[in-house]
Amino acid sequence: MLKSFARLFTSGPSATAASSSGSATKINPKLAAKQFIAEDAPRNKARILRRKETRLKKQIVRDVNNFKKLSQRNERFSVDPVLGRDTGFMTRVRMELGNDESRLAYGYSREEFEKLVYGAEKVASGKSGLDSINEATRQVEERKKRALLTILNLKNTNTKDKRKMAISIARKEFERFDGDTGSSEVQAAVATIKIHFGMDHIKKFPKDKSHIQAVRELVQQRQRILKYLKKDDPERYYYTIAKLGLADDCITKEFNMGRQYFQDYKVWGDKQLIKLSKKQQLKADKLTELQKRVESYNQLAKVNHEILEGKRPAPYKFKNMKK
Repeated sequence: MLKSFARLFTSGPSATAASSSGSATKINPKLAAKQFIAEDAPRNKARILRRKETRLKKQIVRDVNNFKKLSQRNERFSVDPVLGRDTGFMTRVRMELGNDESRLAYGYSREEFEKLVYGAEKVASGKSGLDSINEATRQVEERKKRALLTILNLKNTNTKDKRKMAISIARKEFERFDGDTGSSEVQAAVATIKIHFGMDHIKKFPKDKSHIQAVRELVQQRQRILKYLKKDDPERYYYTIAKLGLADDCITKEFNMGRQYFQDYKVWGDKQLIKLSKKQQLKADKLTELQKRVESYNQLAKVNHEILEGKRPAPYKFKNMKK
């Protein structure tokens, strides 16, 4: 039973001690509770120390169990369950949206625009009855072209149009074949784009409750899609969540995008959104106290290990002082 708790005492640098051979030694409750008794100590005193060692060993196991239980309840996600971590996907999408050379507003591409301008020039030359356009007409067409480019510049478009273009970029990056819009990874990527754009809006307008609810529903929808993908094709699932910057616990664990999330991940800065009740504060204080105890047990086990290795003198108790 006691051996199963050894792992909890080896989680940090203070939890392991190097032996004389250089290999790391696992620390267990028995080592932390070790009492050093002198050979010439009186019987009754030695019995007291052995009983103390047994009690301390049980207390360590109990404290570690309670700490583990409370830690699991308060365990945070490994990454932001809404936005994930930056893996370059959203950075690429935003850079592509800022590329004025290749993309224009309202879904037009630069190639389509050039074809349109060329066709307009041909029509103008046909109306004038000339095979080529004279200089005055060319200048007029050039001014029209510059005016159209100004209108279609991405800086002059709205967020809705940018979101449409971002969705189009995400679909092309995740599609299994040309025109794929229904595969699970494409749907998850599209939902991620919408979530990011929605969170940008929420950061600016914290009181927009309808938008917060819409993003909350998108996060739940993405969870359902990715859960299905994990069951259907695990390899594609792990590839997709890695590319989107998510982790497995963000998909499998229950999550509610409430005020606790906004406070923990500082969506609106250091603003306090939730005030702990007396009961919750007592639980938090208990967890802090247990954590300090476990750290002290780790330190005690390390010291005892060094004593057993001969690196420290043993603090013998109840030495028989009679000569």
